[in-house]
Amino acid sequence: MKRNALMFLGSCMGLLLAAPAYAQTMPGGEGAGDDTKWVIITAGFAMAIASGVCAYAQSKATAAACEGLARNPGARPGIQFSLILALVLIESMALYTFAIIIAKVKIG
Repeated sequence: MKRNALMFLGSCMGLLLAAPAYAQTMPGGEGAGDDTKWVIITAGFAMAIASGVCAYAQSKATAAACEGLARNPGARPGIQFSLILALVLIESMALYTFAIIIAKVKIG
């Protein structure tokens, strides 16, 4: 319980400190001129992380479904439906990340 409270307080403190840092401007009075470069670099990292996490989650879901089918072949319809639903939801994470990246790079 104490660990959860400390994690929550640490997260709140990080959020409170992050907002003023992003509100600051560059010494010239305007925002940074090379923001687009950082948006593109960050977008690449975000897509790479999302794709990696999706691939890992899909492999774990598929492995679990194969183990379930090996143990109980009679439960194939239920396992197949659950697997397809899980794969769709996992893949949607990468697609949402991609959509946000496209919107941010176009606007930013």
